[in-house]
Amino acid sequence: MSRIGVLPKQMLRELCSMECIAGIGEGYLNPASIDLPLAEEAYRLESIFLPLRGEKIRELLPLVGATEHNLNDPLEVGVPYLVRIAGTWKLPGTVYGYANPKSSTGRLGLFCRIVADGVDMYEALIGPGWTGEMWVLARSDYFPVLLAPGLAVSQVRFFDGKSFLDDLHTELEIKMHGLLFDQKKRRLLLGDVRRHADSFLLSLSVGKNMGYECRWTRKILDLRVGGKLSDFFQPIHAVNGTFTPRKNCFYILTTRERVMVPPDLSAELRAIDPRLGEFRSHAAGYIDPGWGYGVCGEELGRPITLELIPHEDMLVRDGQTIARIRYEYMKEVPETVYDAAASNYTSQHNARPSKYLHE
Repeated sequence: MSRIGVLPKQMLRELCSMECIAGIGEGYLNPASIDLPLAEEAYRLESIFLPLRGEKIRELLPLVGATEHNLNDPLEVGVPYLVRIAGTWKLPGTVYGYANPKSSTGRLGLFCRIVADGVDMYEALIGPGWTGEMWVLARSDYFPVLLAPGLAVSQVRFFDGKSFLDDLHTELEIKMHGLLFDQKKRRLLLGDVRRHADSFLLSLSVGKNMGYECRWTRKILDLRVGGKLSDFFQPIHAVNGTFTPRKNCFYILTTRERVMVPPDLSAELRAIDPRLGEFRSHAAGYIDPGWGYGVCGEELGRPITLELIPHEDMLVRDGQTIARIRYEYMKEVPETVYDAAASNYTSQHNARPSKYLHE
């Protein structure tokens, strides 16, 4: 049965065949999102920016001191760049979109945000009938990064209406599949987890081998070939059950909860309430249908990797609230779900570095 919600892969393919989206190959289609490949056109900027409604991104290049950048050269640390997204885009009047950085680049501390012609918000393609160019604002804060045309650092998902789970549907989904599980794979019921409006709150796993801290280094990470993990990150461990992330440093951590996204749902990590702390807990955020589901529901969830940037030194302990997750219905179940497709993170059971890094 079709309903409003997130468009699955088969409908994204239809948008491509109708040339609402052109120049994007099949390999960039995910279960419920489209990877956004980089074009060759890039600029070094003096600052990030947002267009006002109706303004085109190209018109604003002189305003932010844009100078041409060759993608054969690495991004300088702390400097913002603007890279055009390949393809042409003209959405139907019933469809709108939101973008997210990809997890693999988010886990590198590579700051990415999509800006689009005429849209005065980051990461948004507002309908009806939006058409224009998309660009990614990219900034690497910890080490130089080398990009390349065709690489995707962000992704976009499309909707024909909001369909967030209310209390009734949340309870039904928990009874049917389960959404969150504890570390022993026991299903968590509504009374077992904290809620925040339309979201579940997730907690932090703190202990031995709890994750990684990013090194500040001048070594260049070439995303075309990857790099050695120890050149860019070092492992971290709790001492006496506590750990203190430092202000403006970057950490790869993990949730205590095992998260399942059934095939009829997708999910997104949302910004944490500042009353719970001054920090950013994730750099990507979108979770495809079928994450932690397995092929037939046998997986019983999988921990979510977090990308933590504290805005102040903050002592953390096991079970401390760290993130929140919101579920939304798919318009249809995708033809292929996350765990049934080839992925770099289906074996993720603790804090997992980016696919661009190897031991």
